Parts: sequence; structure tokens; C-alpha cells
Amino acid sequence: MSISELIFLNLLEGKKGDTTDFSPVQLASLYTNSAFLVTVMDFLKDELWLQKQEDKKYGQVTSYKNFITPLFDDELEAVSFLSEFLVESGPSKLKDIKKRSKNIETKILESIIDKAGSEQKEFLIHSLNTMSDFFIKEEKDQEGRSQGMGHLGPNLYRTFDNLDDIFDLNYNLDQEMEYDHKTKERLYQRAGVGVQSGYSTILLALHQINADTGSTIVDLGSGYGRVGLVCSLVRPDLNFVGYEYVPHRVEISNNACEELGLEDNLVFKVQDLSLQSFSIPVADIYYLYDPFSKETYEYVLDQILKISRQKEITIVTKGNANIWLRGLAEENGWPSPTIVDEGNLCIFKSN
Repeated sequence: MSISELIFLNLLEGKKGDTTDFSPVQLASLYTNSAFLVTVMDFLKDELWLQKQEDKKYGQVTSYKNFITPLFDDELEAVSFLSEFLVESGPSKLKDIKKRSKNIETKILESIIDKAGSEQKEFLIHSLNTMSDFFIKEEKDQEGRSQGMGHLGPNLYRTFDNLDDIFDLNYNLDQEMEYDHKTKERLYQRAGVGVQSGYSTILLALHQINADTGSTIVDLGSGYGRVGLVCSLVRPDLNFVGYEYVPHRVEISNNACEELGLEDNLVFKVQDLSLQSFSIPVADIYYLYDPFSKETYEYVLDQILKISRQKEITIVTKGNANIWLRGLAEENGWPSPTIVDEGNLCIFKSN
């Protein structure tokens, strides 16, 4: 058991644990373990209910130890160092353990916010790499399963959303937006975190694409910059440009970029992509998170198609963008897209 794992166990048991002298990497370990365990507690609660229904159906009794122990070889492998503690705590402590885990997560994030940008950057890089491992395993666990079969294991999609606090992504500013109904753009008002690509989506896309060093990614509709910030931290060898219609979102994105010292390969720009005067720059990878009106889609995809005739490109899409890109791919004889993130993400490659 590592020092950070031991400290985490002590905190869960209610013992005092001093994290003052912890390195950003050790704090990242505490953060990812605590956030993961919060989700795990909800998963165990649901699975325990299902086990009781099965026991009732077949007239049997499954002890809590026999119920939870096999899970440490698979779904709970990441926290197997807590196996003895979780077994001994029993089912009555699930709610309390979730609360303690949440408190640890909150305190770690609060302590990181007060640290220098360089330490925050190191914390984020290690957290994101660990999260990537979680998401890749989760994705493998779902292989061969239809969505109708339900999710296998803890659902981590929103588990690490509080990492936004380190980026200082203030979604509340969307509440004050004044929407011009004459605009060609389709804006998501008062949606906050809901319109941002999930961390799982971003990290799984990066893993699946495996972009060459020096590649350029263009995000068309970059929102608050989550995609670019994550990409630049995990893959500093890539160049990233994000275009966003709403000025305050771009300002927040660029502030986070500067605080973390990512300006060399990351920039966000205010841009109305529907303007005929704007030309989409040539890039290797394009990211579209369902951001446009029909009219803008037609204009943007026409430009992307022209670029694809100059060079091979990759397009990462979600939402309605998948439908538009599927039509484009079929018309131009592109290969079938790669589908990841339980069907939420489609990755297209041109010929």
C-alpha cells in the first residue's frame, strides 16, 4: 500500500491524516480514489439490492463478504487496497463511507486551488492520466453489451466533474446570457456542465485517436474549453485551437489556459462559425460536440469535406453531429466510424 493509499484509508477510518506536505501527484491519487469511491458506494448499494432480490427469488442467503469480495478482482480493482476495510464495514456503512469520501474529495480540491499554477498543472496531469485508465477499463467492460443491457460496473461519466473547480470553469455566467433569437447559432442557455464534453469522452477520444506528435486539433464550438484544456495537459505535443461563439466562455477558457501555462500549444478564439467570411483552418483532427444550427452544420461540413479532399482528417463527434457526419461519410465512401464511450462518441476518418 502506498503512502497516499494509507493516508486515504486513515481518513476513511476517521483517523487524522496530514496532507500538508503531500506532492501534487500524491494529492491527485487521493482525489481520484475518493471521487471513484463516491461512485462505487452508489454502485454497491444498487448491486446489493439486486443480490437481495435474487436471494429472495431462489430462497438463499448471500453474506456481504461473499457478495463484495469477487468485485475486487474486477469492478472494484482500483480500490482493492480497501478490501479489508470495506468488507469489515458492512452494508450499513455504505452511506457513511460515501459521505467521508466526498469530504476527502472536496478538501483535496480546496487545497489544490490554493497552490501555484505549476502544482495545479502537475496535479491535473496525474489525475487525468489515472482517470484515463479508469475510463479505458470501463469501456472494455462494456464491449459486446447493448445499451439495453444496462451499464456493467460503476458508471463514471460524472464522477470527476468537480475537477472543473481547478480550471475555474464558471458555468453560472450562462445564467446571465441574453439570447439573440435572430442569430444563426443554436446556443445552449443555462445548461452549464451539461453542454461540456464529459471527461470520459475526451480521454477516450484521445486514447482511440492516438494522434501523431505535432498534430493540430480544431474544436468547433469549444464551450468553456474542457476539451482543449484536457488535451493540452495530457498531450502537450499536440496543437489545439478552439472556436466558440460566446465571449465569456472563451475568456474563461483562455484564463485557465494562462494559469496553467498552456499558451504554447493552446488557444481559444471568439468566432461565429456561420459567417461566410470565416474559413475553417486546415487541421488533422476536428471535434464537434453537436454545437450548431442546421444552416451552420451545412456550411461547416461543406468546408470540412473540401479539406478532406486535400488530406486525410479525423472528425470526432457527439449528438446530432453523428447523424450529419454519417451522411457525409456514406456519400463520400469513408470507412464506418469507430464508436466508443457506450455509443456517445463517433470517430470518423476520411479517405
